[in-house]
Parts: sequence; C-alpha cells; structure tokens
Amino acid sequence: MSVSEQASVVGPAESMRLAWEHFRAQRLRLAHQLSRQVIERDPRNHDAASLLGILAYRGGQTKEAIKWMEQAVEGDPNVAGFHSNLCEMYRQIGELDRAIEAGRRGIELDPNYLQGLNNLGIALFDKRDYAGAEELYRRAIACDPKFPEAHNNLANALRAQRRLDEAIEEYRKAIELRPTYAEALSNLGCTLREQGHLEEAEQALRMAIGARPNYIEAFNNLALTLWDRKQPEEALGVLARSMAIQPDRPEAMIIMASYLLDLGRTKGALYACQRALRNRPDHVGALNLMGRICRDLEDFAGSIEHCRKALALKPDAPEILNNLGISLLEVGDLEGARKALSRAAELEPGSIPTHINLAAAKKFKPGDTEIRFLEEAVSRPDISEDQRMALHYSLGKAYDDIKEHRKAFEQFMAGATIKRRKLNYDETPALRLFDRIRHVFTPKLLAEKAGFGDPTLRPIFIVGMPRSGSTLVEQILASHPEIYGAGEVKYLHGGVAEVDRMFGSAVRYPELMHLIEQSQLQTIVNYYREHLPPLPAGKTRVTDKMLTNYYYVGLIYLLFPNARVIHCKRNAVDTCISCYSKMFREDMPYTYDLKEIAHYYQKYHELMEHWKAVLPQHYILEVKYEEVVGNLEAEARRIISHCNLEWDAACLEFHKTERPVKTASVTQVRQPLYSSSVERWRNYGELVEPLVRELGPLAY
Repeated sequence: MSVSEQASVVGPAESMRLAWEHFRAQRLRLAHQLSRQVIERDPRNHDAASLLGILAYRGGQTKEAIKWMEQAVEGDPNVAGFHSNLCEMYRQIGELDRAIEAGRRGIELDPNYLQGLNNLGIALFDKRDYAGAEELYRRAIACDPKFPEAHNNLANALRAQRRLDEAIEEYRKAIELRPTYAEALSNLGCTLREQGHLEEAEQALRMAIGARPNYIEAFNNLALTLWDRKQPEEALGVLARSMAIQPDRPEAMIIMASYLLDLGRTKGALYACQRALRNRPDHVGALNLMGRICRDLEDFAGSIEHCRKALALKPDAPEILNNLGISLLEVGDLEGARKALSRAAELEPGSIPTHINLAAAKKFKPGDTEIRFLEEAVSRPDISEDQRMALHYSLGKAYDDIKEHRKAFEQFMAGATIKRRKLNYDETPALRLFDRIRHVFTPKLLAEKAGFGDPTLRPIFIVGMPRSGSTLVEQILASHPEIYGAGEVKYLHGGVAEVDRMFGSAVRYPELMHLIEQSQLQTIVNYYREHLPPLPAGKTRVTDKMLTNYYYVGLIYLLFPNARVIHCKRNAVDTCISCYSKMFREDMPYTYDLKEIAHYYQKYHELMEHWKAVLPQHYILEVKYEEVVGNLEAEARRIISHCNLEWDAACLEFHKTERPVKTASVTQVRQPLYSSSVERWRNYGELVEPLVRELGPLAY
C-alpha cells in the first residue's frame, strides 16, 4: 500500500502517528509524504504543519520552516513546543526580538518545558543578555539536572561573563553526563586555553575531535592552542586538516593566514587570505586581515581599501578601525589616523593596543585624558609584559610631548629594561663585525676588485644610524620629480646572502670578499636589479634607505661605481637617545641599553671614517641633521647636487610629498621642519650621563 493510500485509509490522527514514527526512525521522506497528505486534506492540522516545519528546518529551509510553524501556532496557539521551535527558527535568521517573544510565550504556556527554557536562553545569549540566559539555563537544570545541553549552555553564559572557573565546572558536568559531547569538550578546551592551561586545553580538544572526527571548530581551536604552546608548525598542520574537511569554509584559512603573517611568511599569508576571500568575499575578518597583509607588503592603497570594505560591513568594529588607523598613519594621513584610532578607543575604551597606536599618532597636551589611561594601564597587574613594555614607551612619548622630560626618560628606561631582558644580544661578535669589515676592505682589495661592477645602475644609498635624519633626507630626495623613494629595502643584503650560500657556512661576508670575482659580484648586481620595483613614469633614480648598508659601503662602490652614498649624521648623544626612546618594529638589540648603544655607535663611527679614508671623496656625502634644520635650502641643494640632478623647489616642501613611510619618524616627516629635536638630550639632565661618559669625545 502506498503512502497516499495508507493516509486515506487510516485517517489524519493515525497518519500523523505513523508520520512521527517515520520521523523518529529517520525515514524523513515517508514522514514528509504522510504529513503533506494530511495537510492537503486538512489545512488547519497543526500537528502536520508542525512536523512539516521541523522537516523543513532539518533540511536547511529555515524560512519555509517558519511558515509551517506559524501555521501550526495559528492552528493551536497553546502548544509550548510550537512557540519554542519558532524561537529557535527566528534566531537562526537573526530576528532575535521575534525569537525572544516566541520563546517567552512558550515558557508562559509551560514554565518547566526544558527545550523551551534552553531555546529562549540561547536567543538571549545571542542578544548578549548573558545574565538572562544564565537564569533560564539554571531553571532548565533545576527541572532536569541531567540535561547536558543546558549545562553546556550555562557554561557558555558564564564564560561570556568571564566567570571562567564556574564555566569549566559546568562544562565538566555536561561531559560527565555525555562523555562524547563534542561541543562541550571543545568549549572546555577553549576556556582552559583562555586561562592559560594549555596542556589540559589540548587534551580536551583532541577528545572533541575523537568524538567527532570532522568537527572543524575543534580543529581550529586546537590550532589556536598549539600556537599558544609555541608549536607553530603543528598548528599549521592542524589547520591544513581542518581545511581538508570543508575546503570552502574560510575560518581555518583566515587563522592560517594570520599565523603565516606573524611568522613573516607574508606571501603565504596572502595566498591563504585570498583563497578565503574567494569563498567569502564579504567575510569581515578576512577583509581586515588582508588589510594587515597588504600593509606588510607595503601595498598601502590595498590595505586601506580592504579596511574600508570591512568597515562598510561592520562600521563600529574597533579592530578594523585600529587597523585602518595604522595604515593611514603609514601614508601620512595623520588626521585620518587619529580619527580612526580615537573612534576605536571610544568603542573599546580598555583596549591597550588601540591606545598605544593612538599615542603614536597624536601630539599630547597637558591634562590630556589619554595620559591618565596610559598611567593607569601601565600599573595594572593583569597585563602582559609586552603590553607593559609598549605602554612605557607610549607614556614616555606623552610626557615628552608635555615637556615632563625626566618622567619621560624614566618611562623609556623602564620599557628598555624589559625589552633588553627579552633579547639574546651578544655584544662581542656584533662589534667585532665592524673590525672585520675594516680589515678586509683595504685600499689594495678595492683596487683589485675595481671595474667589476655595473656603471649603469645609479641608486642613491642613504646610510647611518637610526634616528639620524635619514627619513627626512629621503623625503627631500623623493620630493624631486626624478627620484623614487623605495624606503628600507633589503635588496643588497639579499644579493650578498646569495653569494654567501655559494661558499657555504665556512666563509661569509666580509671575508668572502677575498674569494669572489667578477661573476659573483655580478650575481649581487643582478639580484639587486631584479628586485628593484618598476620606476613610476618620469622617475630615473631610486633611493635605498636600508641604514645598515653602512656595512656594505665599500662593496657598493665596487658594485655600483656611479651610485651615490649619503651618510646621515646627527649629534651622537641625540642619536643614541632618540634610538633608546623608541621600540623599533624590527629588533635593533643594541638600542635598549645606554652603554651598549654607545659601544655600537663608536664602532659604526669608526667604520664610516674608514670608508671616507679608502673611497673617493666624491662618493660619500655627509649630511648633518642639525645643518639641515639650520639651513634647509642650502643642504637640500647640496644633496640634490651630489646626485647629479637639477635643483627642484619641490624638495623644500618635502612634508607635502605623499608616499608611505614605514619608520619611527613617520609623524615627523609629515610636518614642516622644526628644531626642537636638536640637542634634545639636554632635556634629560643627569639621567643620560652614563651614555655621555661612554661616548667620550664623540658626545661633543
């Protein structure tokens, strides 16, 4: 007998009894056919409408399910289960107010209806009414202490309220009732991770995966835990397994892209994030992450574009505003950066990273409330060491801005002490390198290797200590219509590394200079040429502002005899203090101890004096920051003349030149020239005496 024949023989009540029997036995097609037969004969049959709604919901047709469930309510408005089901269905489509209204009606009809209490609790949780959700879960548990879902959901509400110990207790109760409860195991693992109990977290998450081998959320949470355990490769492997389960889901790709970015594998991060965006072009997290990746690749326009796309989808997201603010700061839009970062701080007043970024973008004034936040935050016992370190530097800048210089330097000292403790810096080999270079690059060696380079390439190399005015000099140069400012690029170092690898680990730069011939020098030239970006229209020259190219000035002369080197100098004490008061993006390990920075400066000075002695006089131009400040036009003309270019008045309006600046001087080069940094060190009085004594004659 067919289903339709069966329905016509037994009548609606028996048909629905059979339909529910088929449903419970997972014979869903038969359940659907029978209930459909009944509803066609009796459109007001609320039982059939209810089952059709549940079947549609199970099939992922939530709007269709709502239509049927609303019909069931119309047929009999006094069934608590109908309202409870509507609560969950409305919640699934994001209509939380209607969900809560339906849920409340359900528990009014039956105050002890377990699923009704649970469903309404979930809707309130999604509405971020965590206390209300907690109350409902506790009512459900009071009705049935062996209701594992209610224990798990109660734990979620407690976790959202940061009552982590209580949450862990409830997760464990849920797992005790159902040992293979994958969601509770995964949630337990996440909460243990938040508490720093990483080994226990990993164990719980592996149990969740054992209970449900294709549980993507558990895989992703396990990857987060392994990353926290300093096992990055294992974390990436787990993410790869997660992606293999459902290749179209973006979550694992986004986490992987973030980790690859943190590991410095920016191209890999780019590919992973691009794949995530192909699957979900409107994924806010992926768009925001792409903003970070583009910035790391120095594609600042791309970074800002992706941040703005993310912000259009989620206008009040502090993490996106923060990311946008950093990128705007990089391109010199200081007002835009301050606006974005200030808004982020309003939305998330307690966010330490946001306030640190805002401190870099603004000029503090006496009475600034932002200073109070930094003062209170730096003394909090619950912040990480890295946050405390960054806060010391931000607070030091704030005090400097309001001319409380002693307090500023005390903050710099506190930050530098933390940073130095975290570094593995061995001063002896670092300083010996300078001596090795001087001993190798004798006039005899330079004469022997001369003529092997490429006279057609004419880069402009800017070298010197950090904070010596080099960004200012490059900005002046980049304001000339024929010069493209490439910034701090590592092309020369990359070319030297290529040749280093040819000789293995036994002989490296500088000693390999005794062995290399024209072909190896040409390898470095080719590497450099291949990595230079295409010059924009009208540009004929490019600047290379990798400051540590002072290690290679003799090699530069051999490689590019028609290049030019500009050596940026500044008062030695001012230079060292300015380095000491910054937390650099890349570790410059000698800058976090006053004596060590003095020793390094002395060796750098010796090397630059050596280059002046062994190279032609015209090759290196020495530019002193104080003289640029004192007579901008004369010094700018001297710089342009050194590069064999015609003078252009645009070089005097360097602060108007729009180009990315990824250095600690980003805010300074967006302003007209000022002299307040000259002899800055005197503001700090006796606190800088150890540095002055160590520098000796170089200090004056």
